[in-house]
Amino acid sequence: MKPQENLKSKIFKIKQVADYTKSFIIQKPKNFNYIAGQHIFLEISKDNGKPFSLVSCPNENFLEFATIIRDNSSFKNKLDKKKIGDELIVSGPYGKFYLEDEEEAVFIAGGIGITPFMGIIRDVIQNEKDIKLTLLYSNKSEGRAAFKEELDLMNERSPNLNLIYTMTEQEDFDGEHGRINKEFIESHVSNPEEKSWFISGSPGFVQSISLMLKKEFKIEKIKLDSFGGY
Repeated sequence: MKPQENLKSKIFKIKQVADYTKSFIIQKPKNFNYIAGQHIFLEISKDNGKPFSLVSCPNENFLEFATIIRDNSSFKNKLDKKKIGDELIVSGPYGKFYLEDEEEAVFIAGGIGITPFMGIIRDVIQNEKDIKLTLLYSNKSEGRAAFKEELDLMNERSPNLNLIYTMTEQEDFDGEHGRINKEFIESHVSNPEEKSWFISGSPGFVQSISLMLKKEFKIEKIKLDSFGGY
């Protein structure tokens, strides 16, 4: 899909979706089409923008993105001060981080790297697509896990979604605690070499997981989406 540039939009709703993390629901520009997993370039003022993955499902009549609000980011602080009704500038869509002809896929998300996967999972479930998805979702704690309540509900209702959390710094979490490594993969994914793999998160997280999959499982089909802090 050919990207469009400098489209005007307005904020409809702002939600807290995890500790330090907000979701922004904004007006969908006319004739704006995209594939679940793609991202937009969002400007809060001319020449002051950053890329954001779309959390929304393509058939919805709005766009949604989510981000961690960082104290050391002037851009995030300016975005955090925006209110309902304020204008934003949208360009896109961009990227190839989306499903194609896969029958089974494994998603590995680190922290806010969950955002492109939310759009894809919403799309698969809402449109009843026959694709088996496994989501391995790593966070420091449950409070930091964006969209956890919605993910739990989708996991409960959809036989094609298998969701496994791991909380690396929360000792009382009733589930996995370790980092995602070879043993973690082996315990939760059968025949990993037969699946399509998608990894999203911080640059270090994405690089380490990708190298591990290639080295330990000889995985070749991997799509990567790396998130800088800005």
